[in-house]
Amino acid sequence: MKNEYYIIGAGGFAKEVFFLTQEVLGETSLFKGFIDHDSRKTYLNVQEKKMPIISEDIFLSKINPALNVHLFIGVGDVKILEKVSRKFSMYQFPNLIHPNFIGDKLSIQLEKGNIIAAGCVFTIDIKIGSFNVFNLNTTVGHDTVIGNCNVFNPGTNISGSIKIGNRNLFGTNSTVLQLIEIKDDNILGASSLITKNVGNKNIMVGVPAKNLIK
Repeated sequence: MKNEYYIIGAGGFAKEVFFLTQEVLGETSLFKGFIDHDSRKTYLNVQEKKMPIISEDIFLSKINPALNVHLFIGVGDVKILEKVSRKFSMYQFPNLIHPNFIGDKLSIQLEKGNIIAAGCVFTIDIKIGSFNVFNLNTTVGHDTVIGNCNVFNPGTNISGSIKIGNRNLFGTNSTVLQLIEIKDDNILGASSLITKNVGNKNIMVGVPAKNLIK
């Protein structure tokens, strides 16, 4: 019996995740549709085809958790990531990793539900929680620890020995220098350079990055 899988979300990033599933899973698993909170949406145009969208409530009422039913998160909003991870916690969330990912498989620890897109490079002795999104060409250095529900937009560079908490949004081409701690619920602007520790609920922009919230 083939595994069946669904993608949570019905926007642009959900289409990116669909592309990633095609690269990773091929014909070994059967795509069943997108899941969205908006019950008015019935399909998403993908590859000139109308792919079905199932409302969250209908999915939860009709699709029972099973080993062969897999879910992947196709949203890039950190708050929605956490909400969805809780709402669908009884289902299977495998990690989805592009085939050209580079990393030390012996020492990288991954929990569940992580999305790792093409071009990502993780080095060695790295611990990663659940439901993180690593978009195209993100790099993560040695001895870094990452929590849950973080979004790393394309080209993010995380240096070695970094500690990252939960629900942080990293803008495109942002960089974090080594030995820095970033706690929870922060926004790091595109092309920002993080040179010092970041607490909770900050907006960091610039080179070097400064906090916009006084």
